[in-house]
Amino acid sequence: MNRVLLAWELGGGAGHLTSLRSVAEGLLSRGHQVTLAARDIAGAATIFAGLEKQLHIVQSPVCSRNYGGLADPPLNFAEILMRFGYLDASMLKALLQGWRSLFELTGTDRLVADHAPTALLAARGTAIACNTFGNPFAVPPPVSPTPNMRDWLDVPEQRLRDSDARVVAAINEALLSGVPPIIHLHQLFDAANHLFVGVPELDPYGPRPPGSYLGLHAARSGSEPAAWPQGEGPRVFAYVKADYPHVHACLEALSASSAQCLVNLAGGTLQLVERYRGPRLSFSAGHVDIEHALAQCDVLVCQSGLGTVNAALRGGRPLLLLPSQLEQYLLARNVEKLGAGLMVHPETKAPDIAGSLARLLAEPGFSQQARALARHHGVQPVADIVGRVVACIEAGSPAPVS
Repeated sequence: MNRVLLAWELGGGAGHLTSLRSVAEGLLSRGHQVTLAARDIAGAATIFAGLEKQLHIVQSPVCSRNYGGLADPPLNFAEILMRFGYLDASMLKALLQGWRSLFELTGTDRLVADHAPTALLAARGTAIACNTFGNPFAVPPPVSPTPNMRDWLDVPEQRLRDSDARVVAAINEALLSGVPPIIHLHQLFDAANHLFVGVPELDPYGPRPPGSYLGLHAARSGSEPAAWPQGEGPRVFAYVKADYPHVHACLEALSASSAQCLVNLAGGTLQLVERYRGPRLSFSAGHVDIEHALAQCDVLVCQSGLGTVNAALRGGRPLLLLPSQLEQYLLARNVEKLGAGLMVHPETKAPDIAGSLARLLAEPGFSQQARALARHHGVQPVADIVGRVVACIEAGSPAPVS
């Protein structure tokens, strides 16, 4: 039996938790002791409902301060970390102590880090075997400096080097006693075995060793069956959040479409729903079973969450992607490059969502490319992918600290 800590520290959304739940279930079925340290403990209680008696759910140590005066937007991974205590050695040391205490309290011998760089840093110099799991966005490649993530901007390399150097200096000042310093920021991840959710073509940093990718893994979420409006014609399933900046443009485009549209509107008010509900546009009462919806729809509209994108591509469904932050944008851009969907740029002030949706419904090339991608990678059963993850965690041995 291993004592496994599933750690989620940075980032938002339910995707982290739904993916980790499938891993937790796989580990529990093999007799391992599991603790979940979650950034959003309320979300964890909801998504891990039914497992409370089998595992412990605790709050992950997270940075409690806001840091002003930082250049905006962040350009590389170092500049993301700056916003979470990685320029404040005293805060970072406190976070490291918090993670170490959690390791000791749980007897952790296996760490699974989903966008949890500080947990990995705290495990440095211990006997804990480490795996990263999740979106490859959270693990920069082993180059120095960490790359510019906004490659459409002309960024001097010296800025990237300076940002990395400032973060590395804070890390080395904060490291706990006896832990060797790092020279390059990417060394924070070097002692971990990487398990990337997705395929190389979707990696925002470009392809890495093929053995690192788990394929088009999408944990099942939602339980409500898809209930479509009455009528004939193509079907569109939309999974969007009510706080999406262009939510009105999105709903207007769906209501004006000739397709039968079903919307899973997270956080939507009754007023918003009633404004757009119509003969060809209906709203789900709860969280729709996405596999059930994808089996019946022709196009998926979403905000480019990795799990939702993977689910659509597994099913060979083209996507209309509505990203609102960098991680989502980079994924959406890669889907568009592959010809499997269209993207609405997050900085577009008046997006033509209706035009993009009409193209996806009218032009068969998008569906053909989505199906081709699914065939190329082979759609492994989710249970097989989870089994591979569990086997890697079980077999893990601590890598040498570089």
